[in-house]
Amino acid sequence: MKRKVIIDCDAGIDDAQAILIALSQEVEVLAITCVAGNVKLDNVCANVLKVLELCGRTDIPVYKGSTCSLLGDVTSASHFHGLDGLGDAEGIPDPDTTLLKSEHAVNALIRLINDHPSEITLVAIGPLTNVALACRLDPCICSKLKELVIMGGNIEAKGNVSVSAEFNFHSDVEAAYVVLNEFASPITLVTWEVCLNHAFSWDFCDVYCSQGTSKSHFVKKISDKSTRFYKKMYAGMGKGKTICDCLAMVVALQPESVSKETSVYATVERHGHLTRGQMVVDWRGTLGKKPNVKMVQEVDMESFKALMMKSVQ
Repeated sequence: MKRKVIIDCDAGIDDAQAILIALSQEVEVLAITCVAGNVKLDNVCANVLKVLELCGRTDIPVYKGSTCSLLGDVTSASHFHGLDGLGDAEGIPDPDTTLLKSEHAVNALIRLINDHPSEITLVAIGPLTNVALACRLDPCICSKLKELVIMGGNIEAKGNVSVSAEFNFHSDVEAAYVVLNEFASPITLVTWEVCLNHAFSWDFCDVYCSQGTSKSHFVKKISDKSTRFYKKMYAGMGKGKTICDCLAMVVALQPESVSKETSVYATVERHGHLTRGQMVVDWRGTLGKKPNVKMVQEVDMESFKALMMKSVQ
């Protein structure tokens, strides 16, 4: 049987690239659910549809979800992803937004998970608002996933949006707290620092974007803004190009590519003045709690590169 996958995303540039990876693999993408994060929700939905139209896969249902965090906060990463979320690239046709389903993304998540108990891998590569709301509306789904793979959190207090927090967790701290502390299904975390440690060289990026296909041309256009950002060598952003959501997608679809991992208890700081949104990992078992996440530490880079290349062919 094909692996059943749902992608929950805030489609910016790396989300779009992660979707391309999923569509290049022998998996069944049951749905893509959209959440505000990198850009506003309407842009997120439009960007997902652009990718699906590019790939001729508009048969995959797309659902609109949460417009803001559980507490009503609205975030943006337009400095990196552009105002539209795809690098403000020109020449990309507007999608047919009538393809969006009328059912809310949270309700779709609940329905699909209940319809396919223990069969679905949910790949969450944006703020966890939709996932937390689904958990609140139907707590039973928390134990019905095959696996929940999350791109989010940090393990060395390195922040990419605040001094000590990663963007997805910081965008909805309460949602991240709910998911980590209440989900009973296996959770795999791909954190910010692990993504930094699996950055691509600029030589690889040039080859990746120069395959002469419509997909590679699309990726090059939407990536220009983020490439300029990284090449300015912003402090704390690593060397080369980090593509976080793609790493999480590879971990979800090709778990054998993970060469090092560990199981730990992790939660999220909700109240600190400087540390709100920072993930707290109990490395030494001080809290006496059972591990609730599998923490990815190393991924085979050759496998990662191969899936990236295949996604744009």
